[in-house]
Amino acid sequence: MKLITRHTRAPRAGAFIRCPYCDAISKVHHFAWLALACQSCGESVAKDCWAVCDRSELDPTLILQLGAPVTLRDQDDWCTWLPDGDRVISMYGRTESRRNRVEGRIQITPEVALRQVQTHLEYGWKLDVRGKGAV
Repeated sequence: MKLITRHTRAPRAGAFIRCPYCDAISKVHHFAWLALACQSCGESVAKDCWAVCDRSELDPTLILQLGAPVTLRDQDDWCTWLPDGDRVISMYGRTESRRNRVEGRIQITPEVALRQVQTHLEYGWKLDVRGKGAV
């Protein structure tokens, strides 16, 4: 984890920050603010006290709960969950010759998506941090 500086930028999918008081994780899309109130403990924290978390440090179910896309991989197989309003788009496929081939795409509820992510993790799938969450 690194502290936020004036050079810190958020990626398109958002950046995850950790509260220095309660260690709660929040998602932000920009850093154009001076202080932010933690949604967990309610403490007002200056921008330079927050720490930016790397996706690899976080649990994939937490990433999905915060509304960011998650991609899990098992060798050449992949599965992606993209939050889309009150639904989640679930896609799966294979990587063949450095290109992803989509084999299926459905819309599901967030609860079903969380269960799918937990099941994939139990079967040994790993978080793909190369693609920043989307395939």
